[in-house]
Amino acid sequence: MRAAIVCQLVLLAYHQLTTLVDFFPFNGSRYYTRQEKLVEAGSNALLMSLGPIAFIFHLRGLMTFAVIYYFVLFAVEIIIWWIPYFTIPRGAWHQIYNRALARSTSNFETGDTLEHWRAVYDRLHANTTTFLPGRPGRIVPNVEHSILHAWTLVTAIVTAIAYARA
Repeated sequence: MRAAIVCQLVLLAYHQLTTLVDFFPFNGSRYYTRQEKLVEAGSNALLMSLGPIAFIFHLRGLMTFAVIYYFVLFAVEIIIWWIPYFTIPRGAWHQIYNRALARSTSNFETGDTLEHWRAVYDRLHANTTTFLPGRPGRIVPNVEHSILHAWTLVTAIVTAIAYARA
């Protein structure tokens, strides 16, 4: 149980810190507008705080939500960062991917969601540090987000184990 709470709190703290504090070139926080930072930090603080609250106070329904939430969060991270790094969706898959990406990024503007995300990526993250080779015209997960994604997966697994043992 303690391990789950620690993982959840570390994930929350890491996300808030890398969203709100400029560690360039590690992150792209300096390129966010104030409003973008507040929306990103606020919405994620709310959602990411529910897990630790649930597990600290043994709120079973909220614990169930937390288990699901961390795996969904990890899936969203894959949709946003890793699919466009490894592949360029084409044909029907492109339409399906665009719908998933729109939901994942809360971007419901008209037009190609992947193209919009590439423009956002270019503005915020293209000049940050990455350990992966660049791929022309593609999103490249930076070190900041690679750590976040790995920690999200660890948190999801540890949370599920703690839930099963509770």
